[in-house]
Amino acid sequence: MNRFGRGRRENQRIRTEDALKHLLDCDESGRRATVESLAGAMGLARGRAAALLGVLRAEGLALAEGDGHRLTADGRRDALQVVRKHRLYETWLARETTVPPERWHAEAQKAEHHLDTSAVDELARKLGHPRFDPHGDPIPTREGELPRRPRASLASWPENAPAVIEHLEDEPAACFREAEKLGLAPGTRIDEPRHGGYGSIHCRVEGRHIEVPAAVAVLVHVRAPERDEQAPEDVFRLSELPVGGAAVVHALAPSCTGLERKRLLDLGLVPDTAIRCEFASPFGSPRSYDVRGALIALRRNQAERILVRPAS
Repeated sequence: MNRFGRGRRENQRIRTEDALKHLLDCDESGRRATVESLAGAMGLARGRAAALLGVLRAEGLALAEGDGHRLTADGRRDALQVVRKHRLYETWLARETTVPPERWHAEAQKAEHHLDTSAVDELARKLGHPRFDPHGDPIPTREGELPRRPRASLASWPENAPAVIEHLEDEPAACFREAEKLGLAPGTRIDEPRHGGYGSIHCRVEGRHIEVPAAVAVLVHVRAPERDEQAPEDVFRLSELPVGGAAVVHALAPSCTGLERKRLLDLGLVPDTAIRCEFASPFGSPRSYDVRGALIALRRNQAERILVRPAS
């Protein structure tokens, strides 16, 4: 019976935290949090969503305003701490594991409910107190501060104006997976953007011309490049270097994260390193490359993450 009671309390706590996050998301995006919006976000029946909002009001975490709800100061504080756990855990997954990007959000959704304050503080310390998660979202501080910045969507960005991806929404998941397949990630530079049919965006990314579907373009938030973010126009991906071709490493693509990034750096693939494609397997992948006198084998998907420029 005690175990059953503990389970019910745990489930109620998780639902409460999820509801707090929904109200915070509505507040940050200028939307009204309602019974219907909470029911839709959490997959609850309308009656259950209404009861959950009643719990938030009873605990002093939310207030009713007309047909909507908003967080109290205590509710906002608690919601920001849940978001802090989520975004720090996503950052850890991106930097320290091989979990694919499309799984970061779901894994963090589970972990955020089971990390206590001391574990979160230790995680932040080990990560170097990052300010942003791998999607470009700001990470709330321990004190509950959340920086806000105006955002511009790639869908509405001026034509032919270069841009750098600042933030990438991870939902809907299908659109996020499509963005990842296109090589889009925070820090990726976009050149020559042009509006295409049905709201799509044609642009040049890492030496390759791509078409970003409208549903993806609205989820990509960009800004103008800084002076030190100007990229040479002759940069291309290592996967496009022919057998016998020589190049110089420019950088690892921003989409290259976690243990994969560490491995490539450990192999000596750092800026200005000379690299030569020696031969390919019968199926084209992997290929062998000469890096500082050592032969290393890279699969095509790995070579796609390495940006190079022609050898002088």
